[in-house]
Order: sequence, then structure tokens, then C-alpha cells
Amino acid sequence: PPHPPSAPFQPTSRDPPGEDGRPLASVFAMEVKDLQEHIDRKNWECLNSVKEYPLSNVLFKDRDDEKKIVKSDSDEQLLITLNFDAIVTIKTIQITAPSDTGPSSIKLFVNPGSMNFDGAEEEDGTQEIELSKDDLKKGAKPIKVKTVKFQKVSTLTIFVPGNQNDEEQTIIQSIKLFGKSSIIEGSKPSLAQQKAASQGDWLNSSNYGK
Repeated sequence: PPHPPSAPFQPTSRDPPGEDGRPLASVFAMEVKDLQEHIDRKNWECLNSVKEYPLSNVLFKDRDDEKKIVKSDSDEQLLITLNFDAIVTIKTIQITAPSDTGPSSIKLFVNPGSMNFDGAEEEDGTQEIELSKDDLKKGAKPIKVKTVKFQKVSTLTIFVPGNQNDEEQTIIQSIKLFGKSSIIEGSKPSLAQQKAASQGDWLNSSNYGK
């Protein structure tokens, strides 16, 4: 006799996502976070900055205070190097700064080793980003980077060559990086999660840091 029809398939929380990817997407979205906690507080550098305005002003607890800034010293350039206490993947970057003295562009270097201003100017960066005045406004949408080039990051160098109005000094009020650390909170990712991650970079469609 013919076999009775099988019962409809009922997905469980352990199954890979369907075409829309919603259940697993929400899991991964939680992993994309402010990378502030992974910046090594004892191992960063900001060249050509005024000593009274340390880089920590724009990275940690004071970064939302517009009076806590980083200001360039002898000219408009800044060279910032951040080290992380975990291997990270960077998805987006958000820089808040005044519309006149804020950076007009940045050049990013992933794991560059030692670098000075000559090297930063002459070498090709991992990515160069033009910044508009709107990009620098408080609450502006974070800017996406080319994620495929920003994986396995242990050091990030940010070169600021100039500012919006060609002023003598450049000012930054906050720097925020969003992405993922190499360790998923508390556990190894499941096979389903790993498969979903390899199938597409759909995380870039979201606006992180809001």
C-alpha cells in the first residue's frame, strides 16, 4: 500500500534559516556591536595631537561630550592607531566632528605595523573614505567599510589628511567602530550560523550604532 503523506516540515530553532534568513539574522545582528570594549586602552597612539586633548576623549566614556575632543597641533593632519584586545571584523565607522574643522576624508590601514605621516600619505590604504559635513553630524548614519578587507583586524590606523574648510587645525569629537569580535558571546557558533554567515553579507543592510 502507498505510504501516507508525511507531515509538513516544521522548522525548529536549530534549523538553518529560510530564504529570508530572519531567525538567524536576528541572532547575528546582536553580535554586531560597538567595538569600544575591545579597544586596548593602554596601547593606542595619536600623532600630532594637542596634549591637552587626548585620544581617549573621543573613544570612551567622554566621546558623546562635544567639549571632549581631539585637536591636531602643528598642522591639520592626525595619525591615529588603535589596537584591539581581540581579533575583530569592522562593519562601519562613525566620526562626529564640527562642520568646519572636521575631517574631509580618512584613510584606513588594517594591521599596518609601524607607520608615520610620510608612509600614511604615500601608501595605499585599505580603504579611503570621503566625508561630507552631513557625515560628521551627531547621530549621522555610520559609514560602511568594505567588510571583506576589514576581517581579522588587530590594529587599525586612521590617517586624517585635512579638514572640511582647510583650517589650520582638525577637530574630532568622537570615533565609533561597529562590528564583531572573534568570539561569539559565551559559545562557539553553530553549524547553521556558520553556514548563514558564509552565504552573504546581509548584515551590511542594517544601520548599526543607532
